[in-house]
Formats: sequence, structure tokens, C-alpha cells
Amino acid sequence: MKRALTVKLALTAAMLCPASTALPATNMTVAARELAPPAAPREFFNAGTRELRAGKLREAEALLESALSSQNERLQTPALYNLGHVRFSQGVEELKKGPSAQASAAMSRMAQEQGEAALRAADEALESNEVQKMVAAYLHGRGKRKELKAAREAVLQALQAHRATLAKWERSSGDFKSAVELDSAQPDARLNADIVDRRIAQLVDSLRQLQQNVRMCACTCDKLNEKLKQLKGRIPASEMPPGAGQDDEDEDSPMGLPPGQKEAASKEGQEMLLSPEQAGWLLEGFKLDNERRLPMGQGSPAEPKDRSRKTW
Repeated sequence: MKRALTVKLALTAAMLCPASTALPATNMTVAARELAPPAAPREFFNAGTRELRAGKLREAEALLESALSSQNERLQTPALYNLGHVRFSQGVEELKKGPSAQASAAMSRMAQEQGEAALRAADEALESNEVQKMVAAYLHGRGKRKELKAAREAVLQALQAHRATLAKWERSSGDFKSAVELDSAQPDARLNADIVDRRIAQLVDSLRQLQQNVRMCACTCDKLNEKLKQLKGRIPASEMPPGAGQDDEDEDSPMGLPPGQKEAASKEGQEMLLSPEQAGWLLEGFKLDNERRLPMGQGSPAEPKDRSRKTW
């Protein structure tokens, strides 16, 4: 059973507002004060905490970052802790924007299997040299090629959502670990960092599988393009099915990387570019078992290495 993030916020707005704070002469109510634009670091933190509770993640992130940038030592740890919650939740939302990895992978596997069957049918038709069989194989192959392209597009959408989630969860993990570095007596922050790291490892596993699905779909589609070319060359012009000429561009264009992406230097190619940190997850993420925890970071967690420097 997966462990969920500890949902307790670091500090509530009420805890940060001293009871002895004097109210303005206008006798402003608590609700009115909450609606007033924040001006002090404590107010930015309080407003960010309220937005986090309300599920307004973008607003919460901006307000908490403002509190963090003030370098107020009392606010550093709780602001980082709450930012960890914000960015983990943002990653969950990003993941919901694309199709599920399982559904996309199943769709691509089915399309690939059917594409391989279309290739075999094309080989049999070419071997028989019967026009009607070649026409049937050509039409069948065209249909399976469209399915391969649709499956590839679904996987690419899932990849995009996974990449966005990975970026958010890496920042979330860093926030929780920075909170521990500033204050070692933060069991919830330490636990959350460990949980987020495990989720990142699982996400990278899913990313690699999706990348493999894209490559396999592209490879099968390219092979099918070549078979369709051979069939077109053997089928008499008078027997060619309608719309065959519209496929020439597709047949001449290999299904490699999506437009605008460059292929990395490797034997198998890459469907996306990884940062050095993300590449580290690819190497280390698969070594995890259900009981092992990821390292919390380098050096002593008791005190920050340089309190004069920003911690995010």
C-alpha cells in the first residue's frame, strides 16, 4: 500500500500571527485583513498558506516564494515545507492533463502488434503477386499505419505530462530536503522527501517505458511505410485504391522524433532531453525496493551550509 504525503502544514496563519498585534484604528476585521494585499514576509507566508489550503496552487507558490525570498530565518523552514506540498500537488495536476501511462502503453502495444500483422500480410501478398491480395494488404496497412500514429501521439501526450510532473516533483523533493537541512528536527519534512523521491523513481520508470513505446511504434510504422511503397510499385495504376497518392508524403517521412526535438547521441535515440539530475534518476531510480529510502543529501543536515545564501 502506497504511503501518502503527510498533509499537515508546517505552520498555520493563526500560529504566526501574535495575539498582541495591534489592529489598525479602523477596527479591521480578520476577514478584511486576509483580503488586504500582503506587505510583510509573515503576511506573505500566511496568505500563501491560505491559498494552499484552498487549492490555489499557483497563487500559493508565488506568495510562499515571496516569504522565502525575504530571508527571514523564522519563515525559511515552514515556507520551504509548504512549497514542497505546493509543488507536489502541482505535479499531480500536471499528470492528470495527459492520458494515463498504462492506457497509452496498452494502446501502443496493440497498435504495434497489429502493425506487425499488417507487415506479414503485405509480405504474403507480395509473394503471391496477386493484384487483389496486394490491394487488400495495401488498404489494411494504411489503416494500421494510422492507428500506429494515433497511438504514438497518445504516448507523446503522456510523456509531456510526465516531464512536467517530474520537474515539479524534483523541486518538491528539494524543498522538503532544504527544510530538513535548515532544521533537522523536521520528521514530517524528512518523511515527505523520502516519499517524493520514491514517487520520482516510479515516474522515471514510467517515462522510460513510454519512450520505448514511442520508439517501437515509430520503428513499426517506418517498416510499414516501406512495405506500402513496395505494394504501390507492384499494383497496376488502374487498380490502385482511391487516395493512394495522398500517402506519398507519409510514406517518405519516417516517424522519428516529434517536430522541434533533437535526437540525443545514443544508439537507440531519445524521445526527450534529460537534465543531469533527471539522468541520475534514470540510473538510480530502478535500484529502489519497497523498503529502501533514498539518501537525504550531502553533508550534515543540522545546519545550512551558508545561511546568507538562498536555500531554493
